[in-house]
Amino acid sequence: MEGAILRISLDTLMAEHGKWRVIMAAIKAMVRSKRRVQRIRPQDLPNSIRKDIGLPTIVDPPRMPTVMNVYFRP
Repeated sequence: MEGAILRISLDTLMAEHGKWRVIMAAIKAMVRSKRRVQRIRPQDLPNSIRKDIGLPTIVDPPRMPTVMNVYFRP
């Protein structure tokens, strides 16, 4: 039963758009589905989103004092 419905659908598509367009669209759909999804590492997330999903925020390490600050201390 399902095979008959599929065949009617394919016949309708091929009648409207042509065999080559239907075949090329099917091939493109198969190739497109194999793309890899880019994964986001937790280290790349901003602190606001990290906090929203329950991850600890990343604290920037303390900066080294510059030479000018060392010489011009009061």
